[in-house]
Amino acid sequence: MINRKKACLWIEIAAIAASCTFVAGCTTKQERLEKEDAYRTIGINAMENGNYTEAIEAFDSALELADVLGTNEKDICYYRAAAQFAAGDLNDAIETYNALLESDDKNSDAYFLRGSVYLKMNESIKALEDYEKAIQYAENDEIYLVVYNSLNGAGYETEAKDYLEKALEKKAGRKAENYTVKGKIYLLKEMYPEAIESLATAIEKGDVEANLYLARAYEASGEAVKAEECINAYIEVNPESSVAYNQRGKKKMEEGNYEEAISEFLNGLELEQVIDEQELRSNLIAAYEYSGDFEKAKELMGEYVEDYPGDAAAAREYLFLGKNRNEEQDTK
Repeated sequence: MINRKKACLWIEIAAIAASCTFVAGCTTKQERLEKEDAYRTIGINAMENGNYTEAIEAFDSALELADVLGTNEKDICYYRAAAQFAAGDLNDAIETYNALLESDDKNSDAYFLRGSVYLKMNESIKALEDYEKAIQYAENDEIYLVVYNSLNGAGYETEAKDYLEKALEKKAGRKAENYTVKGKIYLLKEMYPEAIESLATAIEKGDVEANLYLARAYEASGEAVKAEECINAYIEVNPESSVAYNQRGKKKMEEGNYEEAISEFLNGLELEQVIDEQELRSNLIAAYEYSGDFEKAKELMGEYVEDYPGDAAAAREYLFLGKNRNEEQDTK
């Protein structure tokens, strides 16, 4: 069996695979890919259930079928490294990212992810070196915000802020997304006029998602009407997005249709891509509370405050929901 630490390196069965190409009875490329995909699915399911050892074994089995590190195998490597990280096998995760970088030494994602593992290992110098490489090879400036969030979350606030300044100093160029990045950074720095200018430019250049951040800038500036216009502009292009479900849910709440509001919020949260998860979850809790289902609201609030500990208002509401609300209602 292949050493797990080296499973993502070029697998030493190329000669065997080549000899099987025209020999009857050998596995065809299609059959091999189907088996790889089956093991990949097993691994992902195991990860979702928290069975990281089982997941790693499944990903290993998938990689043992390969003769090269192609697109499919690289994807499996990313999952494998994530499982290793979740299992606490940080050195093994580093080896997996090393293999990806040996295959492609300009892989921005692999540099960033390896850097994040180094950060977890308190090897900040190596982490920063990898982050610099990630930025060097990234396709757009979003990487600056990704690095900022990683460093800031790990307590490296000064280093994190430096990356925001570097992003602002860099010319946005022609890409709309780079103007969106600048707008997001100005939002973080509470520089709302600058944020509005950058995000408006991003929208003009075709980044519809910039409407969401422009709405926040307008809200912070006290321009609620313009903020709503931005949200509506986004929804017009993305009518089945989580943002659209959230807006519809809020309108149902305003009308007093709490059951319908709950349905809208749940539909939004069930989407594969949820842009405004925190707000959706908060609104869902409020909808359950207004509907009189305090037990469900309390259950969801418990999960919410665990995921968003910085929301002080939610923490207070959780304590409030901890009281016997049914008895309170009976005494009124």
